Amino acid sequence: MNHAYQTYTGGVQFNVPDSSPEIEQLQQSYRARLAGALGQSRPVAGVTSNTAPWELLCAAGYFPVLLSPANGPAPFAAPYMEAGFDGRTRSIFDRLLSGEWSFLHTVVIPRTSEQEHKLFLYLREVARQEPSRKLPRTLLFNLLHAQSAEARTYGLSRTRELWKALGPASMEELAKAIADGNAARGALRALLRLRADRLSGAEALPLLGAYYFMDRADYARLAVRAADIMAARPAIPGPRVMIKGSMLDHPHLHRAIEGHGAVVAAEDDWWGSRAAGQDVSTELGPLEAVFLKYYEDAPSPRVFPASVADAWFLETASTVAGVVFYISPDDDVRGWDYPRQRSALDARGIPHLLLREDPAGGDVPPECHDRIEEFTTRLKG
Repeated sequence: MNHAYQTYTGGVQFNVPDSSPEIEQLQQSYRARLAGALGQSRPVAGVTSNTAPWELLCAAGYFPVLLSPANGPAPFAAPYMEAGFDGRTRSIFDRLLSGEWSFLHTVVIPRTSEQEHKLFLYLREVARQEPSRKLPRTLLFNLLHAQSAEARTYGLSRTRELWKALGPASMEELAKAIADGNAARGALRALLRLRADRLSGAEALPLLGAYYFMDRADYARLAVRAADIMAARPAIPGPRVMIKGSMLDHPHLHRAIEGHGAVVAAEDDWWGSRAAGQDVSTELGPLEAVFLKYYEDAPSPRVFPASVADAWFLETASTVAGVVFYISPDDDVRGWDYPRQRSALDARGIPHLLLREDPAGGDVPPECHDRIEEFTTRLKG
C-alpha cells in the first residue's frame, strides 16, 4: 500500500466540490473561526462547548463564539497547568492568559466535563493570585447532566442565575434569539439529511462547524442555500461509518477514512451529527425552554446514567455498516465507556475499529492507514 496519503487514489470518488458564495462563506467562517467575532460592535462572549446557552447570550446583547484554538505550545499555561490537561483546554487557558483574546468581554464555561470545570477554577485562581492580570469576566454555567429531579431543579436555578448575571434583557429578546437559534438548527438538519447519500463527512464538517462561529440568523440563511445546492448532486458510493469518541473539530480523520472508500455519515459528538438536536420549545416559558434544551438534548460526556448516554449512539450504529472509535491520547473520559460500547456493538454484530492516533496536525500515521484499509475492506465485503 502507498503510505503517501496525499496520493492515495483508492477512496471514495467524491463529486467535484460545489462552489457558491454561500458555501464559500461557511467554509471561510469555519477556517477563520474568530473573524466574525473580531468584527463585532457587540461585546463578544467566548464559550468552551455546546452546553453554554447561546440564546441567553444573544438576548443579552453578546456575540457568542466557540473558543476552538489549534493545539500547540502553551507557554503561558505551562507554569500553572499540570500535564494531565488535554491539549484543547491548555490552549484555551494559554490564550486567555497571554492576552491574545483580549477582545473577549466574557467567557462562559459550562460544567460539561471535568476539564472545563477545572479550567474555570484555574482562571479564578489566577485572577485571585494576580489581580493585575487582565482577564475577561468568567462565568460558570454549573449545569449537571445527571438525570434526576434534583439535578433538573438545580439546573433550572443555575440557568436563571446565568440569565441574571449576563445583564438586563427582555423575554421578547430571548424569544427572538430562540427563533434565530431554531432556524439555524433547521438549516443544520437540512445539511445532515444529505449525509445519507450526497455529502461526505470531510465536506460536511466545515459546513456544520461554521454554526459555532457565526450569527445564527446569518448561518441559517447560508446553510439552507448550501443544502439546496448540494441536494442536486449524485449519490456518493461506499459503506457508511460513524465516528464515536473524542470531539473532532477538524476533518483530518474523516479524510483518512474516506480516502479508503468508506463515507463518514455520522459522529457521536457535539461537533458534527449531534450539533442541531431538537429545537428549543416555543410552548414553554423561554427560560425553562432554554434550560431543557441544554439539559435534555445537548450531548455531553457527563450524562448519567449510561443507558441515556448510549441511546443515540446505539440507535445510529444500527443504521451504518461500522463504527470507528476515536479516543484521543489525552482523553480521560471516553476510555471508560469504550469497553461497554464495544460489547454492545459485538452483541449486535456491528463491526468496529479503535484508533488512538491524534490526527489534529493533519497527518495520520501509515500504520493507522493500514488498519483503516483493513477495516473498510471488511465493510465492503
